[in-house]
Amino acid sequence: MRERRKLFERPDEPRAMRVTPRDVALMENIGRLRLASAAQLAALDGGSAQNVSRSLLALWENKYVERPEAQAASRLLYEGSRPVIYGLTRKGAALLRTYGRDVRRRLLDGIDKERDAGWRFVEHTVSIAEFMVRLEVALRGRNDLRILERGEILEDAPKSRRDRLVKIEASIRIGGALRKNAVIPDALFGLRFNNDEESYFMLEIDRGEMPVERYKNAQRTYFSKKMMTYYEANRQQRHMHDLGIKNFRVLTVTTTKERVERMLTALDAITEGRGSNMFLFADQAELVASNPLDLEWVSGKREVVRLTD
Repeated sequence: MRERRKLFERPDEPRAMRVTPRDVALMENIGRLRLASAAQLAALDGGSAQNVSRSLLALWENKYVERPEAQAASRLLYEGSRPVIYGLTRKGAALLRTYGRDVRRRLLDGIDKERDAGWRFVEHTVSIAEFMVRLEVALRGRNDLRILERGEILEDAPKSRRDRLVKIEASIRIGGALRKNAVIPDALFGLRFNNDEESYFMLEIDRGEMPVERYKNAQRTYFSKKMMTYYEANRQQRHMHDLGIKNFRVLTVTTTKERVERMLTALDAITEGRGSNMFLFADQAELVASNPLDLEWVSGKREVVRLTD
């Protein structure tokens, strides 16, 4: 109870604060990532983690950012201290707009109710943020490569708005019947090289909570069904029609090497043993020990590749 009061009950009198460029950058990063931990925000800031924590505390006390209460459950589940997780409030988004910062509309809908989000949602969202933060930090100091964010990619997409939900659809065959299915990737990003070539990636953070193969009910979500949809969407050129991008690969970060192998076996079944280089796999431990750029991913053809290959 003491930690709950300390983390989630704001003082009656918030500390006085003057909004600084660091505060604006912190809120902007939270808005981009939707939910992010103090450690992730400090990594993006690049300065003193202690100063970042002080800034976040002042922003929280003054209601510019929120601490979702659902993280209390995950803090009890795991031993040791864990960085506090933050989300942007409507007040914070309004302040960002006064500084000319763009905030996606869908991030504002119900953001003040983010406290009601379940801990699984919070953990999953922060896992996505962890990947993106590691990617951004890995790109620092590189002049040959830069990241393309979702809004930039979708700016010229057919019949789209920058704030729309990214969804890829395809007709797939399940149990002999042709059915329309859709997948919503955890993130969409791109890499632009010095020669103006671009590569696009759809990210899947798999927490091991859904079966890899079909289990009893064909209507239930399972990872092989996701891969089948991505594979057929690529064959049917849905990414060009819907998103206006010429290529994409699917990055999957999952729990263990054994689960990667099960996914590769499932992909073999989908592709009649051919595999596919549009799928790249890694386990969480490998990502933690490296970063998305330096990481040796395993392709759907069981080849070792990097994102820049």
